[in-house]
Amino acid sequence: MSQIEFKNVYDEFNIKFQNKEYENALDLTYELLQIAGDSQLEVAYALMAKARVLTVLDKKDQVINTFNEIIESFYDTSDETVLYILAYALYNKAMILAKLKKYDEELECYNKLLEKFITDISPKIELILVKTYLNKAICTKEIGKLEDVANVYEEFIRNFHTSTQEEVLYDVSSALFNLSSTYQKLEQNEKAIATYDRLLKLFTDTKNENILEVVAKALVNKASMLSDENKYTKALETYDEIINRFEQSENSKLLAQVALASYNKILLLGELGREKELSKVCDKFIEQFASTKDTIINDMVLTAEVLRDKEKYNTNSF
Repeated sequence: MSQIEFKNVYDEFNIKFQNKEYENALDLTYELLQIAGDSQLEVAYALMAKARVLTVLDKKDQVINTFNEIIESFYDTSDETVLYILAYALYNKAMILAKLKKYDEELECYNKLLEKFITDISPKIELILVKTYLNKAICTKEIGKLEDVANVYEEFIRNFHTSTQEEVLYDVSSALFNLSSTYQKLEQNEKAIATYDRLLKLFTDTKNENILEVVAKALVNKASMLSDENKYTKALETYDEIINRFEQSENSKLLAQVALASYNKILLLGELGREKELSKVCDKFIEQFASTKDTIINDMVLTAEVLRDKEKYNTNSF
């Protein structure tokens, strides 16, 4: 059988699949397997086609069996395209196991995938590895081991913080943010603050809007933690850093973090009894966000107005 015949049937399969003729498409996958013969690449494509249809038909057990066939058949292949299909099969098998809440088996897939491909530096495999690490952290959390979750994030960050892909770097920033939150849950606040500092240092010059949103959230959380640790001066300085850095932004998500930083600064100044500074920050905050349509920020503005004018409110009688 020729490659041309395989291609013709594969094209027919895609047409049936796109037209949602799934049973007919499934029949064609068996024909593809017969045509493929001993060709690793064609067998791999045929099995992935079969997995696609079975996934749409929600036949999870058969999908897993098909992925297992790919994994067992091609784990030691040297063909780059087939290796990518192998990685995809391991990853998607893990996704199905996650839906079935079979977390130990899901985790086993992630570990197998990382063991096999961690030294692969190709961009396509890198993206799969990144998602594998992030999902492994979620899976590990489901099993209930926060210390292990922290270790997964640390390993991921160590392996990918020098990536040149913007999408990967965004995931690194998110992983650092989540790692800090994990340390907070473990009541390791010094590590949590230090992790926020790692994030801020690594992305100090970034222009990526998505990463900047993570940076802004990290600054807000860091300031809040410093305040909880009674490090009020550093907390106020951090709030100022957020406000000064992002108050001119046109990004609504960054401005939301500016609003939160300003509001938290107002509350902290009130706790410290620094009324003159509080009044100035309130004036600026109210002026900047008075016309907001965001319900949460609008509530902050109303509270700021009350705090600023509390002398008047306290002296009114009814």
